[in-house]
Amino acid sequence: MPLDIRQLNLGSDSAERDIAIGLSEYFYQNSTYHKFFNSGKTILVGNRGSGKSAIFKYMAAVEARKGNLILELSPEEYSYELLSEHLRSEKEGSWGKQSSYSVAWQYLLYCLIFKKIVEEKRGLLLGSQKDIFTYVQSHLKNQNLHSISILFNYLKRLEEIKLGSHQSLQRSRELQSLYSLEEIKQLLPSLKKILGKLRVKVFIDELDKGWDNSEDAKYFLAGLFQAAQKLNLISSNLKIYISIRQELFDNIPQIYEDAQKIREDVEVIRWGKAELLELIGLRISHCFPELQQSDGLRCWNSIFVSQLPLRNEESIGSTSADYIIDRTQLRPRELLQFCKLCIEYYNSGKRIEENTIYAAEEVYSEQKIKDLASEYRFKYPHLLDLFEVFRGHRSHYEKNDLEYLLLSIVCGEVDVDQAASWVQELDYLELKKLLWNIGFLKAKVPRQMGQNIGGKGTFFGHYELPSINLENVEHFCIHPAFCYFLSLKS
Repeated sequence: MPLDIRQLNLGSDSAERDIAIGLSEYFYQNSTYHKFFNSGKTILVGNRGSGKSAIFKYMAAVEARKGNLILELSPEEYSYELLSEHLRSEKEGSWGKQSSYSVAWQYLLYCLIFKKIVEEKRGLLLGSQKDIFTYVQSHLKNQNLHSISILFNYLKRLEEIKLGSHQSLQRSRELQSLYSLEEIKQLLPSLKKILGKLRVKVFIDELDKGWDNSEDAKYFLAGLFQAAQKLNLISSNLKIYISIRQELFDNIPQIYEDAQKIREDVEVIRWGKAELLELIGLRISHCFPELQQSDGLRCWNSIFVSQLPLRNEESIGSTSADYIIDRTQLRPRELLQFCKLCIEYYNSGKRIEENTIYAAEEVYSEQKIKDLASEYRFKYPHLLDLFEVFRGHRSHYEKNDLEYLLLSIVCGEVDVDQAASWVQELDYLELKKLLWNIGFLKAKVPRQMGQNIGGKGTFFGHYELPSINLENVEHFCIHPAFCYFLSLKS
């Protein structure tokens, strides 16, 4: 009996909402999840939509079922704007913002852990450990503050003492007390005893929400990384986990300078086509129990027509799964968005047919190119103006033709409107590398290299093959996700 495709619900794009409606039941444990969950790594790095939040939400649910104490810092509690508006800049007295943010983060994390223990594990606060309960009662209970407020108040205390107009021995002592966390230090023996009986997991996610590329935003993240490293040394039963977007991790100097120290703690999210197919298959079978024993491909073919007719040279022999996944940068959110649009445009029939897929692609292509511009808006503002240069032209380029076009752009012969402010500061090879790195361009790798990674002379993106030497590439194409919106010719 054919499935009623109109009843298919693939869940939410947002892990925060999805965890309550089924994520714990159809979460796909890909290779990254297994490596991260079963190792001592604490930093999860990935592009937007790659599944960082889903992994954290699922891990938190697993740990909670084990009886461990779980803290989740929600993105609504972060406010880069508040910090930038009310804290003086680094150059106003050179007050050492990174170290200040680091100690403020340590204070915040300790406070949150103490409060959580008091709320949920009060039975452990007996005898000498009662000092934690006393501290919470006297310092935190009557302060109905959000996490950002606790952090902000500690930073203000540091700022006021360090940048005060009067110098005195008393000020020096107060400053030393704050930087050394004296009021927390005396509680650490009790905390370590408690951690001998209890596992505590802290998940800090969505740090890019509200990101404004300000000085304070950068120190905020760098200080967090330092603080987490220090707390993770206290006990093997205390873990501070951080997820961060790849672009921020790579381009915040304060973090990059410490990259060597934390490299062994970092796991980067990677997805393969087969894994994405299994991910969508689990969501389909969750909605249609009769498919629960089926693999991802069979689930897919129960919903989508298996083969697509010839459209261009890249579609020869293409399955519908290949066609749709090729229009993503191998990120789960993108695949879900495309599939949901297909369901939205579906009218009738045993399967979602090619015309429905192409109609969905028209909307998806516009969404995807705008999402890409938004993702890099701080480092490369007005990317859409640069992308518009390619409108109506070819989707495929030989090396010399592409480089000539890029040279015309950086020399100002081709108008890129508001993007000119930074584009014309690059040379054409830098611009080519930029378009490759963000996933706008794909490269046709040499045959011998393609054989090593599962293809023969096919096009790959930076997210599939980050280490390629672009100077050895003779053929490029615009990522298929953007071709429909830009009206590119095959």
